[in-house]
Amino acid sequence: MYTRRMRASAAVALALVALAARPSAAAEDLSIEVHFKPVPNLQIAVWLEDKAGNHARDLLVTQATGKLGIGNRPGLWNFLSSWRAPYGPRPSVLPVWAHRRGKQYPRLIFRDGLHPTSLGFHEATSSSENYFCRPLNQAEHDIISVDSMTCPSPTSFSTDKGIFDGDKTSVYPPRNDILELEPEDAPEVATFSTLNDLDSVTAATPTGAAPELFHVKIPASLAASGPLTAWIEVSLEHDENAAYQFDRDTDHFVDPLLPSFGVEYLGQPSVVYKVTFDPRSPGFVGTSSYVGYGDWDGKTGALHPPDATISTDKGSGADRLQKYTLNGDTFRFGVYSYGDGVVDPTGDDTTGDAGDDTGGPLDTGEADTAADTTGGGGWGSCRPRELPAIESMTLAGTSFDKVQIRYTIPAQADPAFELVRFNVYSLTGSTALTTASLGSAIQHPIDLESIAPPGEPGAVELGQLWGNYTYQIGVQYEDRCGNTSPLTTAAITTPAQKFQQVEGFCFLATAAFGGAWMAQVQALRGLRDAALRPSPLGRGFIDFYYTYSPPLAAVVRHQPILRGMVRVVLQPVADLARRLGR
Repeated sequence: MYTRRMRASAAVALALVALAARPSAAAEDLSIEVHFKPVPNLQIAVWLEDKAGNHARDLLVTQATGKLGIGNRPGLWNFLSSWRAPYGPRPSVLPVWAHRRGKQYPRLIFRDGLHPTSLGFHEATSSSENYFCRPLNQAEHDIISVDSMTCPSPTSFSTDKGIFDGDKTSVYPPRNDILELEPEDAPEVATFSTLNDLDSVTAATPTGAAPELFHVKIPASLAASGPLTAWIEVSLEHDENAAYQFDRDTDHFVDPLLPSFGVEYLGQPSVVYKVTFDPRSPGFVGTSSYVGYGDWDGKTGALHPPDATISTDKGSGADRLQKYTLNGDTFRFGVYSYGDGVVDPTGDDTTGDAGDDTGGPLDTGEADTAADTTGGGGWGSCRPRELPAIESMTLAGTSFDKVQIRYTIPAQADPAFELVRFNVYSLTGSTALTTASLGSAIQHPIDLESIAPPGEPGAVELGQLWGNYTYQIGVQYEDRCGNTSPLTTAAITTPAQKFQQVEGFCFLATAAFGGAWMAQVQALRGLRDAALRPSPLGRGFIDFYYTYSPPLAAVVRHQPILRGMVRVVLQPVADLARRLGR
């Protein structure tokens, strides 16, 4: 007879078998949360080093550096910059992180080799641009960066993607958002996406002025090696103070061919924080003191100790990470470890409460480091779960540079669900956006406070787009445990920008004035469309010009005297066209 005692014995045996089959806590990946509160417009890198001080794992790199290659692109390092400028490598962006990674990439220079010190004159070796804007002058930059944040770039704006500079190297990767090679591109451009190894850790620059949280899995092999150090490096362009003051004309390189374009970008160097923790021990460790700063020009990966040259308030210098309080701890940068066995796949949390500290994290030795060793501390627990996809996603073009995304995050059955991120991606062109191509897509920063709660319809506006472009747009949402919903996608073509002529080149004018984006070239293009294109005789002249002007433009582009002569001839015509177009 099958007695109650036999059933109990069988249950015990089955339990022992299950325990034996279950991976040990030491074999499981461990979960941590990284916390900080950045000011707007930062470039950020977060990484781990092992107890020997070796780079072990990248956790986060903002996409301008990690995806779009601002650290390694054609042009001079001290070019006058501007918002979303296409040229000029920024070796000072995150030099401590870049050098400590120990990686080297081929260095890029202009493919044309003709104007290495110019922001323009690169049309002959330029291809379609997915993201960067034409150079801006100071007046444009002040209006755009403060007001619309919209690139004034027509579809005729293109960029020289570069070519390898022999065997010279950079500690920064090239951009990896280019999906298709064009005839103007060097063959090397096709290899950029394979050279760039940061796909999995790049993210949009945070909107700023709000706490940031992201969830990370630590591989069991790394966690077992002992205490780890989490580092964060932050930089901000044009963050000047009394010790780091730079002049537009003497400290930056002013393009002598286009002297009114470009704005200052140099300022205080990058600032670095770190905390040491043990991912196997539940608890929090944070700091409010930075450990040093990088080279102002990014020449080395040296970490200079804190001193009075770095600002500490008003969002500048060390205050680029703001001090705030969470669950009783006050800090600027911190890590919470869930510890061994905290992630419970059944949801029963049978392995113990996440907040029950069994050993506590290791202190970094800094006087103001705070550690949570008081129990739960309000941090809660995490487990993997499948999140349902976003429902009812539709797109509507609200202007040439803005698209409204309408969506509904499904109601969540789990009462512990906490929304921490709403991800929006865009990819230009007709190729569908998929999970596999997310590495090439641009991620857009979204203010979490603007997102509707689960179960309620919401809308968010996506800006900084270009007119008359087809965009593949994808959305996801994420909970505090790093669980992410499936990608939901749709496509839209933005309306054309009113009064902007965008197709075709004015070859001689472009060669003479520096770029298809110059005001004189735009005016001549407008005159072409308004006065010449409507008549058969005018169209014949246009065909003749497009047939014979490219060779002349190639000669003019190389000769300053000829460029000046063409400008003398075309400038009065351009002035007349601009007056007539008003």
